[in-house]
Amino acid sequence: MAPEYLCELVSIRKSSRKLRSSSQILLQVPVSRLKSYGDCAFNVAAPTLWNKLPANIRNASSLGNFKSLLKTHLFKVAFTDK
Repeated sequence: MAPEYLCELVSIRKSSRKLRSSSQILLQVPVSRLKSYGDCAFNVAAPTLWNKLPANIRNASSLGNFKSLLKTHLFKVAFTDK
């Protein structure tokens, strides 16, 4: 669904062992050397944000459903008192 040049920057996390998280769709977060700029790079920031999303949003059945669930989640995060 994403452009090819963005797909090349992220990869699905693969584990050599059978873990409970193996059934989840998580992305590999590369290690960045520069904390100020490296963590802001797309190939680090995108997988980090994706992995923080709740499983029901990551496993949405369609793009429309994903957008709806994501919008609801972001509103809850922004407008709930902590």
